[in-house]
Parts: sequence; structure tokens; C-alpha cells
Amino acid sequence: MKISIKNRIAFYSVLGIATLSLGVFIAVYLSVKNHSLSQIDEKLQFEAEKHIHEVVTKPDTVYFVYKDEWLEREHIEIEVYPLFVELVDKNGQSLDKSPNLLNRHLNFDLYRKETFIQNYKLNNNSIRQIQIPLKHSGQIAGYIGIAASFGDTELVLDALLDMLLIIYPILLLVTFFTSKLISNITIKPITKIANRVSEIHTGNLEKRIKVVENGDELQTLSVAINDFLDRIDEGLKREKQFTADASHQLRTPLSVIKGNLEILLRKPRTEQEYKREAEKAISKIDEMTNAVEKLLILARLNKSNIHLNFENINLYLLLEKLFTDYKRPILSKNLLLNIDKNLKDKTVYLKRSFLSLIFDNLISNAVKYANEKSKISVFSKDVDNGFYVVIQNHGPEISVEDIEQIFMPFYRNKDHEILEKGYGLGLAIVKKATEALDIPIEVTSENGITSFSLFFET
Repeated sequence: MKISIKNRIAFYSVLGIATLSLGVFIAVYLSVKNHSLSQIDEKLQFEAEKHIHEVVTKPDTVYFVYKDEWLEREHIEIEVYPLFVELVDKNGQSLDKSPNLLNRHLNFDLYRKETFIQNYKLNNNSIRQIQIPLKHSGQIAGYIGIAASFGDTELVLDALLDMLLIIYPILLLVTFFTSKLISNITIKPITKIANRVSEIHTGNLEKRIKVVENGDELQTLSVAINDFLDRIDEGLKREKQFTADASHQLRTPLSVIKGNLEILLRKPRTEQEYKREAEKAISKIDEMTNAVEKLLILARLNKSNIHLNFENINLYLLLEKLFTDYKRPILSKNLLLNIDKNLKDKTVYLKRSFLSLIFDNLISNAVKYANEKSKISVFSKDVDNGFYVVIQNHGPEISVEDIEQIFMPFYRNKDHEILEKGYGLGLAIVKKATEALDIPIEVTSENGITSFSLFFET
């Protein structure tokens, strides 16, 4: 069964108040009861101390010294707390008692050898009685019992209990409806936020939640939703731009292939001409295949499964293996390769496929854009909380404006585009992979030296 949040708040409030008030009511009742009983017990203790000195104890009997004591008003008149006194021998036989007991007797427990106070019934009237053993030479010779009426106190306690039992459900009902009213008022701003969010869709993502600057949780929620909408809007814009760029980049080679084939069909051609055009078409298809593969890599790079298959990776061995794949272009350009030996001691715990993507694309660019007979250096630089791995080459500089854009998909530096053809996806893959692995990356380019620095935390 679905319960609205308003009713849940009211229910939890009632549950909390019910538990708290039940504890308070029990505490109040027990406190009043204990206070009432303590007053009676104090009077019984006082009377017991007074009467115990008026009793003579012998081996086989006990008796009061001053019989005139029975004539005191407290024993013959009904008072707020009328007292009843009785002496019995060790077998429970009554030896003497106060006149107000008439033909009644107090209750004695002959099996208990210590002083105790307990509630009894005397002709259906509640009394509270203290029983004291009377000893002679260490042996019990009899018992004295002193009792006070407990009826009025019991009536007061019963009235208090009835009142609490009446107040308790009324309090819960009042709490429920009050909580429901308060929850309605409290949730109203949240309902407004929900209604506002429901109005926002892909066609009007520029809309935002109105933020009330009151410093409470609603402000935090509104700011968080607006930040979330900003990220969605930015992501959709990037996606639209990415789709447009990808469409343009793939449409161009397709148009070239189609145009060349149409030209071939207009009139008969020689075998060499057919072969030449077929090779051009295959080259364009290879370019498109490479672009599609990189686009798929970009689409698949995310943090959802980043923590799967983590392993310890020696950076020197990984870099050495990757540079081996570029042995031919390195030799053709007479490049000098220098990999810092200190990297042999550098090990990271990451996903190998992602890290290989990063280094592979950076090495590819370093080789591709390095000047002939120049040097490519890979070295580490230790800092307080980790170390940097720097891949450095000598070649065309990247302007400050271009550095801010080079990680965008399909972005191509004009100077680099003259030297090498491509789709501008390599560094976009690097950026997305470093973000997935939480590896900060920095780029510097000055005096003909371009450096890509990756930070690894230790």
C-alpha cells in the first residue's frame, strides 16, 4: 500500500510522540505512586519506631507496657490515615490490637523473618502494612503489625491513571492532524519544485528552479537540481555538437567515395584508373573505420565499470611496449627516444585498458608531430603526494587558445592539421579516460617543446 509522504510524516510524528508521551505518562504515574507510598511508609516507619519501644518481649509472649496507648485518637477515630496496630505471637495468634480493628485482624506472613512493607486488603479496604519481627535472645517471640488506610491514595492513583488513559489517545489524534497540517505546509515548496521540474524537458532546458535564499535544505535542493539541469543541458549541447561533427566528418569521405564512383560509371576507364580509384575508396573507408572505432571508444568510456579489473601496472614496461608499436615511424623520422629509468620503480593500481588508451594516444601524437631528428622524452617528477609522468616532444607549438580546445572531439589545430590528417578524436579519448581514472592532465607548449603531464597519486 502506497502512503503519501505527508501521511508518513504524520505517522512517524505520532509514533514518536506516542513513545515519548507513553514514557512520560508512565514516569508521572510511577512518580506520583511512589511519592504517595513513601509518605505512607514514612508514617508507618515513624509509628513503628514509637510503638516498638512500648512492647515488652519475653520468650513465649509479647505485650504492650502502656495499655493507655490504645486510647490515643489515632487508634479509635477515623482519620485521613487511620492506623491499625496488632500484636501476635510467633504462631500468629493475636495477643493485642488497636480498638479500631474491632473484630478484624491484620495479615501476617510468619515465613518472613525480616521487616517488610506490603499492601493488603482489610474487609475489602486497601491498607498498607509494615510487619516487624520481635525477638528475644535472637529468637522470634512474635510480630507487630502497623497498617494505614491506602484507599484514598488508591483512588487518587486510579483517577490519575484514568485521566492519563483518556489524554493519551486524544494527544495522539491531535498530534496526527497537527503533523499532517505542518507536513502540508512544509512539503508545499517541495511540491512546487516537483511541478516546476515536471515542466522542464529537452525543448526548454534553459528553465530553472527558483532558488529562495533562506539557507535551508530547500535552497540546497533547488541549487542541486539547477546544477543537475546545467550538467544535462551542457551534456545535451555537447552531444548535439558531437553528433553534428561526427555526421559532417563521416559524410565527407562518403561523398568523396560516391563522387569518384559516379565518375567511374560515366564512361569506360582503363584498368589502372579503376584500380587507382578503388585504392582511394579503400583508403577513405579505412579512415572512416578508424574514426568509427574511436567514436565507439569515446561512447564506451565511462565510470560505471571503471573499478572492474584493476591491477598493478609497471609504467616503464607499459610505455616500453607501446613505443615498440611505433618503432617504424620513430626510425623513419630518426627520432631519439629517452624513457626515464626511474619509471621502472613506478607502479600504479588502475585499469590497464584505460591507461593504455591514454599513453597510446599521447605517444602517437608525440611521434606524429615531432620534428625529424628530434627527441621524445618520457620522465617522472616526484611531488609530495604523488608523481607526474611527462611525455615531451619537440615540434610545432600549441597556442594557449588551442590548448583550451584540443581535448574537444573533432577539434584540429590548424598548424598540426597541415602536417598530419586526422579526425581530432585522440585527445578527446585521452581526456575522457583520464577523467574516468581521476588522473589530472596538464599541457604546456613553449619554445618548441610540448609536454603532456599526468599526475598519479600515491
